[in-house]
Amino acid sequence: MQSNDLRYRLSELLIGPIETLEIELKGWLDLRDNAEDKANFAKAALALANHGGGYIIIGLDEREEGAVESLNRPESLAGYRQDILNGIIQSFADPPFHVSSRLVKATSGPFSGSLFPIVSIPGGHGVPIRAKRSGPNGQKVENNAIYIRKAGPKSEVPLTSVEWDQLLGRCISNRRDELLDQIRRVISGSVSTSTASSGVAELDAWAADCLKNWQSLVDTLPADAPARCPNGYYWVAYRINGDLKSFPPAQFLEVLKRSVVRHTGWPPFWLPNPTEIAPYQSDGAVECWLGRKRQEREQSDPAHSDFWRISPRGFAFLLRGYLEDSLSPERHGALGRSIVPGQVFDLTLPVWRMGEVMLHAAQLSSNLSTETVSIDFLARFEGLSDRSLMSLEGSRDIWYERIARQNSIELKTTVEPGFVRSNLPEIIHQWLSPLYDLFAFYELPKSLVSEEIEKMKKY
Repeated sequence: MQSNDLRYRLSELLIGPIETLEIELKGWLDLRDNAEDKANFAKAALALANHGGGYIIIGLDEREEGAVESLNRPESLAGYRQDILNGIIQSFADPPFHVSSRLVKATSGPFSGSLFPIVSIPGGHGVPIRAKRSGPNGQKVENNAIYIRKAGPKSEVPLTSVEWDQLLGRCISNRRDELLDQIRRVISGSVSTSTASSGVAELDAWAADCLKNWQSLVDTLPADAPARCPNGYYWVAYRINGDLKSFPPAQFLEVLKRSVVRHTGWPPFWLPNPTEIAPYQSDGAVECWLGRKRQEREQSDPAHSDFWRISPRGFAFLLRGYLEDSLSPERHGALGRSIVPGQVFDLTLPVWRMGEVMLHAAQLSSNLSTETVSIDFLARFEGLSDRSLMSLEGSRDIWYERIARQNSIELKTTVEPGFVRSNLPEIIHQWLSPLYDLFAFYELPKSLVSEEIEKMKKY
């Protein structure tokens, strides 16, 4: 992430800031000379680290009417340098961890033009972080205590079995990820989801050609046609790297039919039978566009207007509109809320969709070759700006409104096909996390990915 990009995102935390389970507001703490203030900061940092990470904004106090700037702003903010903050962490935390601190200027809102230190606390720890010393006179922090974030929000020790279970569950999940990474290194000599292959440039060119084909098709539609995906869309492309078998066109079509992975009612790379929307040959590849009307009375919506291409050379491409922009009024009513096209982004759908695509790639790989080395993936999400992250089914809590300010993002990864089925949650989490970062730094929980992938497989 570029430094300017990060500062812009951090500045968004200063627009109407409130305390949440991931954000702690602190006044102008004296972190150079005041032992009690140091312990106060350490307690908040330890709790956020055990919660999975978050931010401490210094210089603000929480009030009933909202956040206000604390009194006695220091003449210099040098006392919030990163080395000073990490010195406090080293003194209080076992095991210690590294925090990053930046002076961020509020660009709008009640604090516009003012600088505030924002401290980023990392999550992902394999063991609970405990305090290895007490604060002055046993205040603020107790020796050997473990702190977590609780509703309120507040930082306290876990008391119930549920609170302990959530904390230990996060740690076990993180240790599982570390163990899987070690296993991957032993087997393959590298981490499968981060190894770049030499075919990435070719994949970029393939995706660009596919987009041109799609654009030429939708240009034939009326300007207001939903199949144009006017509010946004996502596409994903992949390339199978290895020695591929050669098939005559008719046989290759049968291979594609056997490669469809059906975990939902609308699988990726679906091969329909109706003549008007059946797959056809295009420049040596098999191409399909579901945006055509099957009948005069039928109107395609963005989420069911797929365009896809698959080449015998191991390249595949799929473009689809957002389901969030395709819901009927009856569906809106069932959700008990009004959902306007272009304004929401569902929390769990990307996990399902990208999971299905990866499983399709693994299946096609096994049907095309017995010696696949790796699979390159490239995905792009368009039309994200001003969308709000939410759970369409209402089954997942999002503590405060998270709106994307960036309109698009491109995601790349390389995966060894043998790991796709066994390690799919880990691969998807690493691949999609930057997408969720766009929504006010939402940290995609690893447990959410694991649970949703399991639901998808049982669907």
